[in-house]
Amino acid sequence: MADISELRRVPNRGGSTSLVSQGRTYKLRYTNKQKKHWVCSKVCAKCTCREGCKGVIWTNLDVTYVITQKDHIESCPVDEHLAYKMEKKAVLKKRSAEETKPILAI
Repeated sequence: MADISELRRVPNRGGSTSLVSQGRTYKLRYTNKQKKHWVCSKVCAKCTCREGCKGVIWTNLDVTYVITQKDHIESCPVDEHLAYKMEKKAVLKKRSAEETKPILAI
């Protein structure tokens, strides 16, 4: 099981929530009665078939720990600062939407 500090829920561009764990981003695929199914959001850039990564994580409903997980493909990149970048982008987007001024006020 993964520690709580390893799992971070971050807002994404579509308005829903992504899961960041160990430098990789996961999208919520579906929710059962007891667990959530998250899939890796990376697409293999080297393949012409545009197959995605096979990395999968199942978490509990509160997203506090990992129940099981499957391995990623070899070409799936790891970004240690991914959660920070996504949170920063979401904050800047929210701030820019709130702080708009009419042209006459400028």
